[in-house]
Amino acid sequence: MIKYITTYLLLVLILVFSSCETTTKISYKGEELPTGNRTKYNFNPDWKFIKENPEAAEVVNYNDESWDTVSCPHTFNDVDTFDDLSLGHHNGEKNQWRGTVWYRKHFKLPAEDAGKKIFIEFESVRQIADVYINGKHIGQNQTGFIPFGFDLTSYIKFGEDNVIAVKVNNDRNSDDFRDNDPLVWNHEHWHPTHGGIYRNVYLHTMDPLHITLPLYDNLKTVGTYVYAENITAENADVFVTAEVKNEYDSEKTINFESQIIDNEGQVVGVSNNKKTIAAGEQITFSTTISLENPNRWYTRKPYMYKVLSILKEGDKIIDSYETPLGIRSFDFNKDTGFWNNGEYAKLHGWGQKPTNGWAGLGAALPNWLHEFTFKLMDEAGGNFIRWGHCAGSPSEIAMGDKYGFVTLMPGVSGESQDEGETWDIRIAAFRDMIVYYRNHPSIFIWEGGNWAETAAHYEEILDIINTYDPNGKRLMGNRRADVKMDSEAYVSIEVGTEGWEREYAHLPLIESEYCRDEAPRRIWDKFSPDDNFYNNPNLSKNTYKFGSEKYAVRQADHWWNKMGKKAYHSGGANWIFTDGTHGGRGQTEVTRASGEVDAVRLPKEAFYALKAMWRPEPQVHVIGHWNYAEGTTKDMFVISNCSEVKLYINDQLIGTNNTPKDGYVFKFSDVAWQEGAIKVEGYIEDKLRTSQTKTTAGKPAAIKLTSITGANGWRADGSDIALIDVEVVDAKGQRCPLEKGRVDFTISGQGTWRGGYNSGKVNSTNNLYLDLESGINRVAVRSQRTPGKVTVTASKDGFEIASIDITSQLVNIKNGLTTEFPQVFNNGEIAEEPMPAYTPAMEPYVPSEQYKSKLFTNFSYTGDSKAMLRTTLMWGKKAHTDLEYNYTHIPRYLVDAEYIRTPNSDKGYWARDLLQFIAGEAMVIYVGHDDAVKRPEFLLSDYVDTGDDFKIDDRTISLFKRTAKKGESIIMAGNSDGDVPEDCHMYVVMGKKL
Repeated sequence: MIKYITTYLLLVLILVFSSCETTTKISYKGEELPTGNRTKYNFNPDWKFIKENPEAAEVVNYNDESWDTVSCPHTFNDVDTFDDLSLGHHNGEKNQWRGTVWYRKHFKLPAEDAGKKIFIEFESVRQIADVYINGKHIGQNQTGFIPFGFDLTSYIKFGEDNVIAVKVNNDRNSDDFRDNDPLVWNHEHWHPTHGGIYRNVYLHTMDPLHITLPLYDNLKTVGTYVYAENITAENADVFVTAEVKNEYDSEKTINFESQIIDNEGQVVGVSNNKKTIAAGEQITFSTTISLENPNRWYTRKPYMYKVLSILKEGDKIIDSYETPLGIRSFDFNKDTGFWNNGEYAKLHGWGQKPTNGWAGLGAALPNWLHEFTFKLMDEAGGNFIRWGHCAGSPSEIAMGDKYGFVTLMPGVSGESQDEGETWDIRIAAFRDMIVYYRNHPSIFIWEGGNWAETAAHYEEILDIINTYDPNGKRLMGNRRADVKMDSEAYVSIEVGTEGWEREYAHLPLIESEYCRDEAPRRIWDKFSPDDNFYNNPNLSKNTYKFGSEKYAVRQADHWWNKMGKKAYHSGGANWIFTDGTHGGRGQTEVTRASGEVDAVRLPKEAFYALKAMWRPEPQVHVIGHWNYAEGTTKDMFVISNCSEVKLYINDQLIGTNNTPKDGYVFKFSDVAWQEGAIKVEGYIEDKLRTSQTKTTAGKPAAIKLTSITGANGWRADGSDIALIDVEVVDAKGQRCPLEKGRVDFTISGQGTWRGGYNSGKVNSTNNLYLDLESGINRVAVRSQRTPGKVTVTASKDGFEIASIDITSQLVNIKNGLTTEFPQVFNNGEIAEEPMPAYTPAMEPYVPSEQYKSKLFTNFSYTGDSKAMLRTTLMWGKKAHTDLEYNYTHIPRYLVDAEYIRTPNSDKGYWARDLLQFIAGEAMVIYVGHDDAVKRPEFLLSDYVDTGDDFKIDDRTISLFKRTAKKGESIIMAGNSDGDVPEDCHMYVVMGKKL
């Protein structure tokens, strides 16, 4: 391995300087790029599937006629997810089918392809895939999220039937995610257990002399590597390397040509390199191109080139390979934040689970639905994404390139320091991930893991980066790196959590998870009719007990106070963009309702709140609806990125506000509702820049149906999806925002009903009925293999039946193969965005003003509210950050201790790593815990009861203690992993030097 790496790097250095640059006037505008002898097939359609584990299912002549016919992406858990109420306490959905299933696919390659190389590429399979070709086991992959492939050449029968069989297992070893070795990231605590071939599959045929695929697992090949150096507005040097294999029995003299193609199809740079390759030899070609006046990749203008690598024998093209190229320079600065090509950009966006669960569909989504989600994130002003805690899919990383999303990219990880087999799988997956994705300009940071590592593990991580992405200049960070002293010597960026404090003053900072609030879309506020929330008997068990309005307003608090107002902070990822079944803290819902959109991607008011803060154009949004009951008087909240807001009711000025809270929240108190219109105007420097009007909807008059498909329509490939929005509107066609109740559907024609869900009801998925939520809901229909018209009707008591036709279109599939590839949602170019029109003033960063404790070093707190480090504890000091209660009659030995003021509002909030620090000195740690609350496990296992207690307010607080060595990592979980009394207190922490 070391010999291979050394040879690879040496060839890169030698061949870069031996390349010969030329110019060209070639244009591919409106034409297909040349492919030589290479063909890439869409291998998704027409798999046979059984949700059983029969013997000998890999055998060629096994009778699979009775099996179901499915197309990929496919999951066998689309029918048993989003259908149970959340368990609370951050536990994911458990009630899903798990076990071993089989897929088989029959296909035939032309006889004239004999002599070609044949490879299969899986974009990933969850969780364990054993692959067989014509009865022979050729390998296994256990990562669940990383692309992998196999060389099928020696097993293929050309011109005859071939059978590929995949045994898939999505089981796990234990209900306890900490004991779920070796695949800790497979547990539903992290990702709902949606098993299957849930991403795309491709078949590649190519010349025996070819550019390799970037599929290291099994194939041990790395493909192309493209990067730019010396980037300015006037020039960029583009380096192209390509790993090439000669599998002929004779040597070949080959010309390697690199073409840079702009987004209009014009070739803007060409370079060549010629070499003789011995039979059986694998070499690396390399060229460099000096590109004048490059269009650079910005988050607000993500210009993309293509690099076409061509192999020629004489004048004949025998192979080619396309690689994405984005030319960008960047700097994450510890004092001033993120800079892209010398231009400042605050990063704001989301964490997102790579399973991307969709109610009724599970994790198996066509590419265009992935882009549909990305387009929503872009509309809301996003420019940053952190995939948590495993790698996003190839289509999603390409969408990051397309929409300008700075990406924080992991391999696979749970939340642990892994050893043994688990680490071996993880580090190999990290390598495979980097090889596959290293050419994508949207990736700026490699995430080594979701927890701190040992020094030895960090060295392995950095060795892989330096070997396979030596010129990417990307940073590396681990979330919760602060829990180990080892981390400081290896991470190059702090990947924070919840944003209250920075742990590494010498490093730039990006936030991986903040704002874990939850609220369902269907609940407006307490002034609106309830929909099984405020009156739900489980509400008392929810960590979060508020509706859409408060959830939207709190977005500004979290963003502005944790990141937005901090000049040094690069920005961060709101956790999370779409509601899903991964660890909700509310037992009134079937999801973790922490998304800005729900589980079918219908936006909440929080979506529009973030849009009003994050879009660069002037924005203003009044939270809520305007259909209140007569006599309602309530506070109205407006979110705006303008400096002043005016509010009107029926064109009468109600008030002007130029002193927003949390940077963007303009509150108008005691507004009396009147039927008609509420209008808000946004001003910058006394100039009207934008406005919004919401009107009172009339009486419900009709059901309205609207279909949504990919850019090329609804494809009859067996896995494509058509969405249908169903809403109730008034006589003017305006949605009625308070309408709810059951809608019944019928479907006829060539389509499979997938339905949708209701966020607060069990067993609501996959039914031919559904309740409206806030006047609208969304259902899905899956295409079949036979094209044709599908008619869907919707009926509701008191309304005329509504009907809509959607027609699936023929996909040409022959012998199990097609060259029609998964479609996108938006075929058009992404418009350039302006610079922000206005940003609220922020305090300059003064490092000397950041208080740092000598005992509680590397301190972090990941709760909903802020904890504070304080010194010299004594009678009269405040115990909590959000209550005025003071310490009284504390034990004398606590006087002058350093202490942590925790937020009492987090008394019912649980997280494994809620409070963490590294002991700066040998010290005694004291924890005061409310006797009315069940004592958490960390307290029982690590601390002893002193026998002393004291009071906070009228609550008796028992005092526990332990000693810690200098440099020891201390981690405290939440107050209690269970329901707590309403009037209890959050624990408090003190420390004294030994």
